[in-house]
Amino acid sequence: MPRFENPTILITRPAADAERFLEILRAESGRFNAIMCPAFGFEKVLTKTSRFDVAVFTSRAGVTFAPAGEGRTAYCVGESTAQMALDAGYVPISANGTANELVALILGQSPAGSLHHIRGEISRGNVTERLMEQGISCKDVIAYRKFPLSPDPSATEALRSATGLIIPLFSAETVSIIANWTIPLDGHSVVAISDVVAEAAQALRPVITLVSEQPDMRGMAAATARLIA
Repeated sequence: MPRFENPTILITRPAADAERFLEILRAESGRFNAIMCPAFGFEKVLTKTSRFDVAVFTSRAGVTFAPAGEGRTAYCVGESTAQMALDAGYVPISANGTANELVALILGQSPAGSLHHIRGEISRGNVTERLMEQGISCKDVIAYRKFPLSPDPSATEALRSATGLIIPLFSAETVSIIANWTIPLDGHSVVAISDVVAEAAQALRPVITLVSEQPDMRGMAAATARLIA
């Protein structure tokens, strides 16, 4: 596996997540330059939220746009989401994995009452459908949507001149957005959070594709650090 001296890392996460990722990466890797270029932002979807007993979160953004926890249980896809749910007043239970582990966790515990999967407009994993098929009462609540963003002029100039570019990718949706940027991003190195994202990232024709051993921010930072000398 090649390692790059002082490479450029393209950070496509929203600002708060981008800063968290960079903090973890700096603690684990050698020197690098970072280009901050969010691929998307979030906006609230106005929807009525009926009473529910248990929340299901497959993203940190879901917690952001959810009602206050008020001591309710929240099943969370990973540790970062669980921590955010705790801060919002929920009692979190983390699957520490992907949607598959989350569904397995919920089915294994068979929680009583009504579950709400509070999510974005686009969601992969079919969490609600899979729970319903197994007799768990769960409702999809679409609380937010993403809107795509494009690089500003300074980021565009930096990306055009970047060498040794590494692109950490946290979702297939991000791939679909940046693939439509006017800046060609093919021929670089990709770090994917899962096999699904790695497959989607082939649209960028990467020269190297690494898949994180853990589908979370710390796993992504560790995988990205493997490419930095």
